[in-house]
Amino acid sequence: MNNIIVLKFGSSVLRGASDLPAVVQEVYRWYRTGARVLAVVSAPGTVTETLLKQARELSPEPEPWATAELLATGERASTALLAIALNRSGMPARLVNPSEIALAINGDPLEGNPVSVDRVRVDQLLADHPVLVIPGFFGSDAEGRTQLLGRGGSDLTAVFLSHVLGARCRLLKDVDGVYEADPANVATHPRRFSQLNYTDALRVAGRLIQPKALLYIQRNGVACEVAALGRAYQTIVHGAETRMVRHRGQRLSPPVSPVSSTVLCK
Repeated sequence: MNNIIVLKFGSSVLRGASDLPAVVQEVYRWYRTGARVLAVVSAPGTVTETLLKQARELSPEPEPWATAELLATGERASTALLAIALNRSGMPARLVNPSEIALAINGDPLEGNPVSVDRVRVDQLLADHPVLVIPGFFGSDAEGRTQLLGRGGSDLTAVFLSHVLGARCRLLKDVDGVYEADPANVATHPRRFSQLNYTDALRVAGRLIQPKALLYIQRNGVACEVAALGRAYQTIVHGAETRMVRHRGQRLSPPVSPVSSTVLCK
């Protein structure tokens, strides 16, 4: 039985070092069940925007390959910090660079598409380290140059890896699923979807999930989940019919036992 889960942590839930304890707790929630975890990580907060602004201050049209290398530093830093925090908490996590698993991308240097990954190598790494931490958003072209998957590309990294590995995919966001309208507008009482078909997801979830990632799961007939940290429920995007949650409110998942007070209480 495949017990691999891909957890994607976006910039809205990993905004900086202060969010690391909550992310560590989420990884532990799955690790303690015996799952093998691939944590796909985005750059924190507004780091990508800041880096892009710096590049454009130097040139109105910065050289694409150099820009790709620059923007990828945000994911590299957040991945390294999460790997350090996970190991400090007692989980045997290993940082994995995309080049180590031959994550190949083709197309535009800033808007590429994933084409292949070394599945055997990923399995070897998981056999020794049940938690792998992988930067999203980028891979390498045929010449070994850093190439990006477009804005929000960590979503595409996650769904691509989950498809290749036959794994469950859970996109962790700052909302507990996909809603019919902005859930922050409580006056309108927007309803949450329990599941979305591909067509409806492209219509209502394009600002929450990268559209390229949605198109990828549609083309390949796979599923992904959208959820918040610590929640036992989600919105599932797949080929089945669209459905709303029948009642307002959901139960939080059971409390997670602390894995290390030294890291989780900081």
